[in-house]
Amino acid sequence: MYSNYTGTTKCLDLDSDPAGDLGMTGWDFQACTEMILPIASNKSEDMFPTEVFDLKALVAFCEKKWDSTARPYWLKHFFGGMDGADFSGYSNIFFSNGRLDPWAAGGTAIIDDEFCLSDCPNILIADGAHHLDLRASNPADPDSVLVARKLEVEAIKRWTTSTHKTEL
Repeated sequence: MYSNYTGTTKCLDLDSDPAGDLGMTGWDFQACTEMILPIASNKSEDMFPTEVFDLKALVAFCEKKWDSTARPYWLKHFFGGMDGADFSGYSNIFFSNGRLDPWAAGGTAIIDDEFCLSDCPNILIADGAHHLDLRASNPADPDSVLVARKLEVEAIKRWTTSTHKTEL
């Protein structure tokens, strides 16, 4: 979207920063300090330039660039991981994944009912891209995104109504 929002780009240069000044600095800082993702590419299985993931090199780069301590395992320690941790006490979380999202493979489509204590809906949005359901409405939104938004609003209303009644 950011790469060709004008519709005039003939070929995307994957070696440049396509976002320009559209706010990538915040994501870059977060990806260095809290959400270090082990991403690699090799051109034989994908279309991206070859890049080997090297955690030590990335941590050194991030600490130098941001003068801050990189925390490569913070996300897992703070929120937990999917490797046998007990999430049965969780509740009121709406998991949404867009099938067109390049991150979908690491999404929550495999979460079952035992994952949380109560009311953790999980939807795979057929025509959804990366957090499209969380963006502002657009006349071009596909029906599957409109349905997801409706379900999200219903869940939030249910949670806030039941919490409000409990406190009375």
